[in-house]
Amino acid sequence: MTVLRILAGAVLLNLMTGSLYAWSLFIAPAQEALDVGRAAVSSIFAVATVAFAATMFLAPVLVRPGTALKPALATTALAAGGLLLSGMAESLWGVILGYGVLFGFASGIAYSAALQAAVGALESRRGLATGIAVSSYALGAVVFAPLFRIGPERWGVWDTFLITAAIFAAMGTAGALLIAPAQIPRPDDQEGGGKVSGPFWRLWFCFFCGCTAGLMALGHAAAIVNAYDLVAPAAALGTGLITAANGAGRLTSGFATDYLQPRTVLLGGKALAAAVLGALAIFGSAPLVYIVLALIGFAYGSMASGYPAATVQYYGPSELGRVYGRLFSAWGAAGLTAPPLAGYLFDLTGAYTLALAVASGAAVLGVVFLWTVPPPPDARGTQRKMPLEQTACRKND
Repeated sequence: MTVLRILAGAVLLNLMTGSLYAWSLFIAPAQEALDVGRAAVSSIFAVATVAFAATMFLAPVLVRPGTALKPALATTALAAGGLLLSGMAESLWGVILGYGVLFGFASGIAYSAALQAAVGALESRRGLATGIAVSSYALGAVVFAPLFRIGPERWGVWDTFLITAAIFAAMGTAGALLIAPAQIPRPDDQEGGGKVSGPFWRLWFCFFCGCTAGLMALGHAAAIVNAYDLVAPAAALGTGLITAANGAGRLTSGFATDYLQPRTVLLGGKALAAAVLGALAIFGSAPLVYIVLALIGFAYGSMASGYPAATVQYYGPSELGRVYGRLFSAWGAAGLTAPPLAGYLFDLTGAYTLALAVASGAAVLGVVFLWTVPPPPDARGTQRKMPLEQTACRKND
């Protein structure tokens, strides 16, 4: 019962903060309300992803060993407060600060705490626990997509932010109470975390390439659908497809990493992303866009489970928060560059064809570099921890 309670709390927190992935539904109405360009609106999502990644990097400091109640309550305050500020400010810089910075911080705290709590609660199936935690984050966009589509039309962008803030306050409080029994583990070796080299940096670059490909599509999902002259409900459908597939990819891949090498799962996801993004860039059509969005969502989701699973296999579960927090900075770097780049290429060409081609190329580059990454110490070696610098030498053993 305690395990289910903790998992339920982790799911609630990640559903709430995972609404970040539905930002693309705000692109057009926010652009109109703020009277700015597409690239400027895209920068809000970019700031949020960087804040998310920065918080993950600082997770060993911000998400301290002990009860998960404190980080859960901090998540609730930052998420609700950020949306409240965005709705009251009614300005680009207000939304950047409230949604981009504060809500981005909330997402990072929730993601780190929920992931560590879930993996600790379900020790016998850590891959599945990872899949449950990270898939709920992706599905947050599906849950909140109807509100984010209807809200700006019916109440306006600013009131929609305020309504969402109230929902987050209630939802986050419930999640915090449920996840309270969970314990954030203490790292085994406080001195081993200062050096990163070898496979870590190759994994980092592969993660960056995959995230660049995924975020160029994910951050503009609704706008990509609109670019094919489909109606507004179709844009919401496109967002729902990519995020539902994202969640399915996370859960399926998390389950798979209990039985397969994470490297195998990651190679398959990146190859799929490269193929479908390239197909849409070359053979772009309205029917094809839905298939591509679903498949790129699934491929992106496979990374979200594959890299935490690889972290556990290389360094052990107690190092998940610290090591994966550093690895996750690749996601932040991609978030800083990919959505604005896609917006810039759209402003430059008036279409998403070039942006999709660039995204496909990034995925191909990720596949190439992933081949150079050595396998984990053991296919199921979740109990074996290796210092970062020792793992870097594994390839030569």
